[in-house]
Order: sequence, then C-alpha cells, then structure tokens
Amino acid sequence: MQNFILQKTSDFIETPKFHISGSKSISQRALIINQLMNNQTEIVNISDSTDTFYLNKCLCSNDSILNVSNSGTALRFLISFFALKNQKVIICGDSYLFNRPLMPLIKSLNYLGANIIKNKNKIYINEGDLKGGDVLICTNKTSQFVSSLLLIAPYLKGGLKLKFSQNIMSYSYILMTLKMMEYCGVESDLNNSSIIVPEQNYSQAFAKIESDWSSVSYLYLCFLFSDLKSIHITSFLNNSFQPDFHLISFFTICGIDTYHSKNSLLLKKNKSVIIPNQIDWDFSNNPDLSLSIFVACFGLNIYLRAKGIDTLFYKESNRIESVRKEFDKFNCDFCLKNNVVHLNSSNKNTNIKLINIDTHNDHRIALAFAPLVLLGYDLNIMQPNVVLKSYPNFFNDLIKFGVKIKKIYT
Repeated sequence: MQNFILQKTSDFIETPKFHISGSKSISQRALIINQLMNNQTEIVNISDSTDTFYLNKCLCSNDSILNVSNSGTALRFLISFFALKNQKVIICGDSYLFNRPLMPLIKSLNYLGANIIKNKNKIYINEGDLKGGDVLICTNKTSQFVSSLLLIAPYLKGGLKLKFSQNIMSYSYILMTLKMMEYCGVESDLNNSSIIVPEQNYSQAFAKIESDWSSVSYLYLCFLFSDLKSIHITSFLNNSFQPDFHLISFFTICGIDTYHSKNSLLLKKNKSVIIPNQIDWDFSNNPDLSLSIFVACFGLNIYLRAKGIDTLFYKESNRIESVRKEFDKFNCDFCLKNNVVHLNSSNKNTNIKLINIDTHNDHRIALAFAPLVLLGYDLNIMQPNVVLKSYPNFFNDLIKFGVKIKKIYT
C-alpha cells in the first residue's frame, strides 16, 4: 500500500496557475444525454475523474457484464439507461458501493415496467417493458434517483411524472439536471411536489464542459492556508450550472476575493476581512462542499454549526463518522446533535509531529484534510490514490503551494 508523507516547505510558486478538469456532475449527465442522441461528439474538457471514465467505458461497451468500480453516480445512471434500452446487462462494482442507496430507484423503474434485480453486489437488468407514467420517488437520501430518471424521461412512452413524498435532498442538483436537459432541447414542468417531462427527444448535444467547482474548493482551501497572495484557475463560467459555485460566498467570509475574467478565476487574499467567531451553514444544496468548509473552519478557529448533512451518511464513506475520527486526531470537537454538526477547534493540538489521515476509501476525506499540511502539520495520507475518483491531479497541484511529498510503501 502506498502512502504520502506531506510536509510544508518554503519552495512555492508565486501566483501559480491551475487547471481543473470538467465538472464531474455535468460530464456524467452530458455522457448520458449524448448517448441517448447517438451523438459521438467529442466533449471538450470532460472530467478526468475515474467516475467519468467508468461511466463512459460502460456506455461505449458491448459487453454484457459492466464494472463501475466505486462510482455511485455511474451505477445509478446506468441502471436507468440500460432499462430504457431494454438491454440485458449485469452491472457490478466494489462491494461497498452496493451498500449505498439503490432500491428506491430500482423499485421506481420496475413500477414503470422494467425488470431489474439486485442480488448482493450485482444489478441484473433483464428485458422488460419500460414505459412512462406517474411514479413516487424517494428523495431523502440522494437526488441521483431523480436525476437518473429525468435523463431518460424524454424517451419514455407517454413521458414521465415524478412525484416527491419527502424533503428533497440536494435539490440544486435536480435543478442542474433540468437546466442541462433544457439546454439540450427538452421541456419540463417543475412545481413543489412533482416534475413532468413530456415524451420528446434531445435536440442538442453537450460539446464543452466547464471546470469542476467541487474540486476547486480544495484549491480555495489550500490558498486560504498558504503563504501565497494570489492564484489563477481555469476554466470557469460566470453563470454556472453547478450548485457548488456558491463556495465563493463562504470563502469571501474567510478573506478570499474571487475575480472572474475570460473564463478564469483570480483569487486574492483580503487582509481587511474580519474572520467571524461562529458560522451557521446549510449544506442541503451543496453537500460536496461540506468537508472543505469543515476543514476551513477548523483551520481558522471558527465555531461551525452545520445542518443539511443528511446525505453525508451515504457517500463513499459515512462522512460524518469519518470526519469525526480524523478531527479527533487534532483534538478537535466534532459532534452531531439533533442532526446538526457542531465543530469546535478552540482546543486543537498544534504540536503533533505526524498525523495519520485515514481516507476511509473516500476521495473527499483525502482532498479536504491534505491542505492542513500548509498550517504546519506533517501528514501521512493513507490510500492517497482515492483522489483519482474526482481530482486525479490534486497532489501535483498541492506541490505548487510549497508542499513536499514523499511516497512510502507499507
């Protein structure tokens, strides 16, 4: 097993430039849309994440057994895609992936006429008779059930009406899916309790993807803790589809000003900003930003109260428990009370020689905790390759901030 030992040095690049690859969320939706159109257009700036790689590989494969590795999004999107295609396939992947929420999606598709069976670590998609109609969908654990169904909805006979019975988690990602569908020529009707998508066709393919706002949050975090005065990052739009665009507002509070120019970002430190002692934050629409903000508050000694964290229990790891275990190594109080996270780093230990960071097989644990090296902590990042899932070039980018990386084998 390979680990990375991280140490801070003074050997950094003044005003370094970074390029973040395309949004993982947009890339995966774009691949489904383009495939449904039988459009072979090469997508510019598609995500270089392994999640996107496995989805694209499965969509282009003629094999009857498909492996999605550890990609939950690929698994959920492919279940609906192959049910629509009425194509007999078996989808497999890492064992823990099948412990994440899946059954509400499968039950909804089977209700509409699909023939899908989950058996241990495999999904069997058999020939069925999938049609449109009205279906009630569970939305309290992930929005991906809804997005998976929406993406195929235009091609269902009679269209689709999705009805919600509970609070919708990550509602902003459903809106992103609908905006992408609209961009590609599909009309829909959204209200407080349902979404209606008439039978129709996509008329415009996705050809270019803007860069990933979830990934750039880790560069914001590195910059926040670093000795640098400014950095440049490409390629980002002023008017983004992505919900995590709103990370700008949080880091503005932390003293980072963001300037847009020609699809690039310029980040500068604002020394006049007074850092608050306490912040209340709602992650309902931006759960992937949670770990970046947890670590930022830890580093700046901000007391954080965070709600909207319901989906974090069902990610690559139970992120609430994983983060608690890692913060405990810094003597940081991280606890859950009445479904609200409380983070208090006022008694954190700053005299630890080396801290082992267990990534819990979760890319966002590695990405969020690694920047703490810039506060002077020596870190041993275990299983650093988990970052391939979303941000493969992260550790190369970290070096530009003056971080020395030593590879060790255990």
